Amino acid sequence: MFVLGLFTCVLLRAFSAQAKVVPSFDECKGFFYKNTEPEGLDQNAKKICQTLDYDNYYYASLYSVHHRIPLYSAYIFDPDCSNTAGRTENWHIEPQISQPESRTDHMVHERDSDENIIKRYQAVSSDYSNSGYDCGLLNPNSFHCEESRKATFTLTNAAPIDTSFNRIHWKNWESALRSFLRGRLDSDGGSAAVYTVTGTVPGDDAQIPQRGTSEDPERVTVPSHIWTAVCYKHHLNDSKSFSFGYIGKNQPEGDISLMRVSELDDQLSRLYSELLKTHQSVKIFVDNCFDDSKKLNEIKGVFDKLINLPANQGDKMATDVQSMSHTLKRVARMSWYPYLTVSGYRCRSDHRCGRYDEDYYWCWTDYGLFFDSWDYCSPPLVGSRAKNGQYCKNNYACGTYGEDYKWCYTDDDSNDMCCTSDDCHSAVNDKTCWNYHPCGYHGYDYLWCYIDDKGNWEYCCKDCDRFN
Repeated sequence: MFVLGLFTCVLLRAFSAQAKVVPSFDECKGFFYKNTEPEGLDQNAKKICQTLDYDNYYYASLYSVHHRIPLYSAYIFDPDCSNTAGRTENWHIEPQISQPESRTDHMVHERDSDENIIKRYQAVSSDYSNSGYDCGLLNPNSFHCEESRKATFTLTNAAPIDTSFNRIHWKNWESALRSFLRGRLDSDGGSAAVYTVTGTVPGDDAQIPQRGTSEDPERVTVPSHIWTAVCYKHHLNDSKSFSFGYIGKNQPEGDISLMRVSELDDQLSRLYSELLKTHQSVKIFVDNCFDDSKKLNEIKGVFDKLINLPANQGDKMATDVQSMSHTLKRVARMSWYPYLTVSGYRCRSDHRCGRYDEDYYWCWTDYGLFFDSWDYCSPPLVGSRAKNGQYCKNNYACGTYGEDYKWCYTDDDSNDMCCTSDDCHSAVNDKTCWNYHPCGYHGYDYLWCYIDDKGNWEYCCKDCDRFN
């Protein structure tokens, strides 16, 4: 009954999404480092305090009515949220952008609005149809929980992002950033705030919809670049504070570079100056938020591991659309010594190999001056399970082995579909159980779980409902 009640509540709240166009960001300035918004972008763009109710703001967006895309969204990372985020087609729009005289000072469902009015100054979801571009979220839904997550699904937080770039390269960097920040906050006992800004650089040579595909073509500008800046502010010890940024071309190749915030400012200043044909000076964070080249070198080392790129090579990532978690799981299976990592290090005596809320196994290997060292690993006596509840034989990894699904032999010499980890929220086919419905029998004679809040389910491998 609790799950049913919660699900009903979620559905009801989903229909009350709201946002507010504001003359200044004073009402939601807390999303910016030192309450100061970025400088040097189009300050005539619409400022939006994004919310789902009249009491709570969840992030802030600067929206260009000329380009019909956001120039940035500023948000604070929530380490307690699951990364099992799903997409939705319930997009929202902001009536005040297209109708400044409107008294509706909140976000509304796109389907409940007059598209001809909306299209005057903002994008609509049909602009993206068959365009080759994703309706990509700047503020990623996977960084948020529940109400805050729903608030990200607005077209004022979305821009046309190349499908390959968005689903492979940018997704991997978002996943790496999330894992990096969670590890850093966990190490610091949560005693820090993470101010994050993700933005676009409007391009000057591509718009959607393309000619011949729509009666109203070339309305939405395709960004030439996508970028993110991070300011990690420790509450008690400024020596543990730092910042960094990265930027990539919005192209299938997905070239993304990590750099100091001051370097990102310089690149954005140059790109915006070229776009606007006049000198622009971009400043994302006031005083650059503890910009430091030595700290950046250590951050680069961590990201090289997370993104699975060798530090001294420029290899491209896989061209098939896979989530980063699949890659990390493959890497983790390279080592089966209980306390030995994939690089040959031993886990620290005070930190055994485990998942620690991630979708791969890892452990701390050493203490560092700024960041503690870590590496991928595999836990002792805990490996893949099959959907019959038994461990894979001899702790062998769950794999495809010539089939189009993952399976393994079990201790009784039978074989079955399997989960890649021994976890209450792992299901077959690389699915993840819904937060509120862990793996279990749930009244049936096989292990299963819901994988979302829409009733979709999948087989899983561990009886966890008996512990509830």
